[in-house]
Order: sequence, then C-alpha cells, then structure tokens
Amino acid sequence: EFASYLNIMYIPGSEELVVFICAFIGALVGFLWYNAFPAQIFMGDTGSLTIGGIIAVFAIVIHKELLIPILCGIFLMESLSVIMQIHYFKRGKKRGVRQRIFKRTPIHDHFRTNLSQLDSNCSYIFKGAGNVFHESKVTVRFWIVSIVLAAITIITLKIR
Repeated sequence: EFASYLNIMYIPGSEELVVFICAFIGALVGFLWYNAFPAQIFMGDTGSLTIGGIIAVFAIVIHKELLIPILCGIFLMESLSVIMQIHYFKRGKKRGVRQRIFKRTPIHDHFRTNLSQLDSNCSYIFKGAGNVFHESKVTVRFWIVSIVLAAITIITLKIR
C-alpha cells in the first residue's frame, strides 16, 4: 500500500536489490552517525571506493547511468578541483609563473585554509576574502548539497 500511495511502480525481481540498497543506506547512516563532529571513525580509500562501486553497479542495474553525475556531484567537484589545480599549476610552471586556482585542493580544503597558510611566492585565482570556515561547517554544507543532489536524482528517476 505504501508503494501505491507514493505511485512507485513494482518491478518484478527487485526484492533483493531493495534489501541490498536498504542495508547499504543503513550502513552509511551508521557511519555518518559516528563520523559527525568530532569524528570517532574515518573512512579510508577502501570504503570510499566501495561506495562508488555500489552506486555505479546500482545505476547500471536500474539502467539510469546518466544520473550518476547528478548523484555524485560533490565527488565530481572534489575530483575536478584537483585535476584543474594540477593542470593549471603545471601549465604555469612551464611558463615560469607559479599560479594556482584554489588555495588548496580538494575543494573542501580550499574553504578551510587561512590566507596566512598560503605560499607567498604563488598567485591564486580564487583567493577569497580570507573567510575560513570550520571543518564541521564545511562538512555540514557539503552534506546539504549532497542531500539536495540525491533528492534531485530520486525525483529524476520518475522521468523517462
């Protein structure tokens, strides 16, 4: 009755997938509970690669691969900030100019870096006005953006 109330169509053979995804979401909620400030546990490469793999496999199974960039917008933003920073710095190094796009990468470190911690021999494009956010504030704001992107992705699932 819950599915019919929300107008969610039934897909035969999807019971195992639903159980797996619910267990996956439960594990993520448990992790986030203990990762809240001050963090008691930290996720390493193995955990983050597993999350990415599960998201990719789930998208492939339900034939919604094009929604991955929306759902993983924060991950893409973090990765692209590093790629852009390295490319721009190496290009400037060849010309004899030390320039960076961000204060630090990945992008979440950019928001936490004080101007006094910067290299004085290097120029920065997005230096900012010296606003430094506490790590927990940056984390919560990234969570909010992730939740909004996840909601957009779920809403988009109904569009065919």
